[in-house]
Amino acid sequence: MKTFKLLPFCLLTAFAVTTSVGQPFTSALTLNDCIRIARANGPLGVIAQKTFEARQFNYRAFVVSLYPQLSLQGDVPGYYRSINPIILPDGSTVFTPQSQATSSVSLSIQQKIPLTGGDLSISSGLNRIDLFESNSRYYRSNPFNISYRQPIFQINTLRWNLESQDLQYQMATREHAEAMEDCSIDITNKFFDLSLASMNLENAALNLANNDTLYKISKGRFNVGKIGENDLLQSELAFLNAQTQFENAKVTLQHSQQIMLSALSLPTATKIGLREPSRISLLRVDPREALLHAQTNRSDILNFRLQRLSAERSVAQAKSDNSFSAVMTANLGFNQRAQGVKDAYQNLLDQRQFSVQFDIPIYKWGGKSEAVDAALADQQRTETSVEQQRNALEQDVSYQVARLNLLRTQVEVAAKTDTIAQRRFDVAKDRYLIGKIDIPNLFLAQSEKDNARRARIQTLWDYWSTYFRLRRLTLYDFEIKKSLVTSSAND
Repeated sequence: MKTFKLLPFCLLTAFAVTTSVGQPFTSALTLNDCIRIARANGPLGVIAQKTFEARQFNYRAFVVSLYPQLSLQGDVPGYYRSINPIILPDGSTVFTPQSQATSSVSLSIQQKIPLTGGDLSISSGLNRIDLFESNSRYYRSNPFNISYRQPIFQINTLRWNLESQDLQYQMATREHAEAMEDCSIDITNKFFDLSLASMNLENAALNLANNDTLYKISKGRFNVGKIGENDLLQSELAFLNAQTQFENAKVTLQHSQQIMLSALSLPTATKIGLREPSRISLLRVDPREALLHAQTNRSDILNFRLQRLSAERSVAQAKSDNSFSAVMTANLGFNQRAQGVKDAYQNLLDQRQFSVQFDIPIYKWGGKSEAVDAALADQQRTETSVEQQRNALEQDVSYQVARLNLLRTQVEVAAKTDTIAQRRFDVAKDRYLIGKIDIPNLFLAQSEKDNARRARIQTLWDYWSTYFRLRRLTLYDFEIKKSLVTSSAND
């Protein structure tokens, strides 16, 4: 990842001499170069990386919350002054002004128990109270206290959260890989859009030069009476159209370049030259293998499990909320009181507490069964939705595999068609120059040549975009036979 982030800097440095004299530099980039730069420094790549890092930090925050938590708490001081009712020994009540200050400090360590869903805590504290009317103070020590709280006959929320968080983190690693493949698809589309714009400009310039020559030849032949006015006008019209196409191609190319520069986060003064992919994968992808990788690697598969888990939790929660539940609390420790700090830690007295609080729903007017039935219905809806999404995923994988295997052959056909159409135009041009064919046939050959060139680029575009779509669907590189899922975004 660090190497990828240095690539744009290296490109800028390599052309620094050209830039220093005020000329925008030109760099020739392959499709893989553009993808690497976009993943490391482009907006989509940066967003995907930072999104993954945020989810990483959130997961780590959850994990460390399961570790023992040490905390220091205190109230220094808490001042209080008021007229309060005081009950005398004879049962009468008098209103007496009171002024006092309280201070407390405690050190505690808490530990959640995922296995049972309980909470264990150990603490030590000291309290002090100052009575200003009597000018006296008292201390209460609690040097050691251990307590445990355990829900009974309730769902273990902590266990559900732990399983859910684990699934979400695994999903985050896969969604990061998918986001990077989305970046590859986006750059592939921009790469071939720019390639097509560059080819159109090159072709428009060539056609303009050819039509200029042909128009001049047609005027000469018209002047000596070898062709009619209709052929001359057709040649002139083709020349004017070629001028318009050339100007339009320049504007389109400039726009495509700016879009690509933005996607690569390169300076706007950069003029990008592209190198067309010299080869394509000769591998024929097995649909069953692709489907197996999709079922293993895709974030959707984990999302299906997460949806089912959430539905199961809702059912368990509905049953728990409408049945017997209890909470057990136990506490054991030592404490003492005295007028001095030292004495407050002498001759400690034991402190014990145990309680069980329970809740038994007796009659809820059918609300119990209705809540459970609603949760079960939602679980069935989730199962149906998950199954439908799974089928859609499998169909999409099968379609992309079939399309990729078909386009692999069509790329070769389009390249051969382009070569033949170019050769036919050259032959037609030579035959026109010696007067063997008329100008409509020449323009027909020129049109077929232009269409064949565009079809070749478009077929390459379709192939590579389909290739990266299949990679995104399966998170698998079929060329090097390696999964694209990593435990860290920087792997």
